[in-house]
Amino acid sequence: KVLMPPADEPVLPEGCDYVVGIDDSGYAYDVIDLSIEVGQTVCWIWEDESMAHNVAQIENEGDTNRMLGGKYSGMAMTTVDYRVTFDENQTFLYICEPHATMDMIGKVVVGTGIMEEVDETDSSTDSNSVPGFTAGLSGIALAAAVIMYGGRKSEL
Repeated sequence: KVLMPPADEPVLPEGCDYVVGIDDSGYAYDVIDLSIEVGQTVCWIWEDESMAHNVAQIENEGDTNRMLGGKYSGMAMTTVDYRVTFDENQTFLYICEPHATMDMIGKVVVGTGIMEEVDETDSSTDSNSVPGFTAGLSGIALAAAVIMYGGRKSEL
């Protein structure tokens, strides 16, 4: 007699806390709204799909173009194994690029879902100081003075 795990408990690949695949329609992820804890890993995995798909981070809900510099599984493929470990509170929005206009979207809420604001102000620097601008302006003033003085010298 062979013991099988219950059908409602999917076996997760090693290193994955959650797996997102493609639904039966082929035009949607099978999990579109996921809540996880900080430090957990989401794996987007599909194999031999009839159409190519990918995972591309977007900045705002409703965007159909990926966020440059954001998380990106690469070019759409029929077989994908893309894994992301989320190390901070955030809301990760993503699309399938070829099917974004068909609302192939997803969301992962990590922890509170809100990134903590980091105060990057430094009291030792003056935020109004722009050395490059000041140096350029000084150079222009010096050049104007030389031109004007040079013109007066020839008149004397």
